[in-house]
Amino acid sequence: MRVSTRAAVEKYVNSPSIRRGTVGDAPQVSEFICGLSAEFIVEEFVVEARARFLGDHSEAKVKERLAGDFRFYISEHDESIAGIAAIRSNVHLFYLFVGTAHQRTGLARRLWSQVMADSLALGNSGRFTVNASNYAVPAYERLGFRRAEPTRETGGVLYNPMELVAPGYRR
Repeated sequence: MRVSTRAAVEKYVNSPSIRRGTVGDAPQVSEFICGLSAEFIVEEFVVEARARFLGDHSEAKVKERLAGDFRFYISEHDESIAGIAAIRSNVHLFYLFVGTAHQRTGLARRLWSQVMADSLALGNSGRFTVNASNYAVPAYERLGFRRAEPTRETGGVLYNPMELVAPGYRR
């Protein structure tokens, strides 16, 4: 019993913290999102779409979002970003990115749970949407999202419209 208790305490103490994002986070958020996007998302896009997609997550664009109708959640571990979530208009999950070292650790679920709880508390009707990359579809399905439409393409960018209806809520 003692070993498992120690392991649980160490896991809790060493788990990444989650805080709300601020405009001052824009440079680090942009670098984090663009780095993971280059590694996992944009390779399947045509060249022009890759540049456009990455440009849409520049520091300036992220700063606009941080100052606009978005709530950002930043997870940090050892003074580095471990994950990021952002919701637009209290309905659309715009970002849910987890650093490679923290993938498959439950961090995405922790970030999503915080976003969903805050959104419901702020009046969300229980319905959430996301446009998932092909790479991220299985992760979103594990969180409870379901495809709303087949894969779509806009300007060479591929995405999968998905939705989630929170437990206890109706469509």
